[in-house]
Amino acid sequence: MVSPGTLTALTALADGSQAEYEPTIDTETGGVSYPDAEMRLDAGDPNAFELLESLAKRGVLGKTFEEKVYLCPGCGAEGMAYTTACPSCGSAHTVETELFEHLSCGHIAAREAFEAGPDEYVCPDCEAHLDSLDEIESGHRHVCQDCGSYAEQPEHGLRCRDCGDIYTPGDATERVLCRYALTDEGIRWVEAQIAARESMVETLEERGFDARANTTVTTDRGDQPVHVYGEDELLDSRVVAAIHERPGREAASQLRDVAAAVDARPYLVTTLGSVEKDVVSIAEGADMRILSADTEGSLSNDYQITEGKRTSPSLVQRIASAVRQP
Repeated sequence: MVSPGTLTALTALADGSQAEYEPTIDTETGGVSYPDAEMRLDAGDPNAFELLESLAKRGVLGKTFEEKVYLCPGCGAEGMAYTTACPSCGSAHTVETELFEHLSCGHIAAREAFEAGPDEYVCPDCEAHLDSLDEIESGHRHVCQDCGSYAEQPEHGLRCRDCGDIYTPGDATERVLCRYALTDEGIRWVEAQIAARESMVETLEERGFDARANTTVTTDRGDQPVHVYGEDELLDSRVVAAIHERPGREAASQLRDVAAAVDARPYLVTTLGSVEKDVVSIAEGADMRILSADTEGSLSNDYQITEGKRTSPSLVQRIASAVRQP
């Protein structure tokens, strides 16, 4: 099922007005979004990332790796930041510090604590004056500013920008971010959907309707996006049409409800030439016409009924198969 908003987002890729959809990461919050896709989607669509991923799985879109982000296992926020943490208390407030150890008494402290003046050193514990650095062993350690412990190396961690908690990288959920563009088969698939939609508009116009594609109708629940709406004021007649690859119960029910809300006759157009079995009973109860559109957009009354959602190849699969043949 492809909503008007989804088809709009794909059309932008097909006509070149949008080369591809790229992720944007908010540098302050770490939130990830696809704003160029989001602005074209309908309010009822999934978020852009979920939608683009689903279209990629269907072969409509291809994806190219961009980068990785991590989701906080505590609050679910995106874009955790890499940090180092104290192995003892987990605080991120660790500082690499040069430590001195007075070999005679064993006291260990930061170099600054031993400095009594230029080239003058005094042990802050036993207060012995040190004639040379030979009485001291030095080394660098990461000192926690919260609990005071020190370690050769801090632990690697990911800090949530939202809740502030720190987790080991293995505890966070990894998300791979990609750029999305239409595949060759995807371009033909989008063209088939658009051709069916435009053919429906032309058919209504030939019959005296004022028809519009990719528009909205006003219902008691607010404006609802539709693929095609046609109105004949003289005959007080209205038509709402939905374009789908292989319509199922959800698509048919949604079309039925929107059409009833504006007192219009519903037309359900399949671009694959088939509908799921449940659609037929819904259509009969709603005076809904089911039409089939070929890849060029030509409409007919012929369609098949399938038992399930994937009992035959999708349109993308058929296009890909046809392209591969010599």
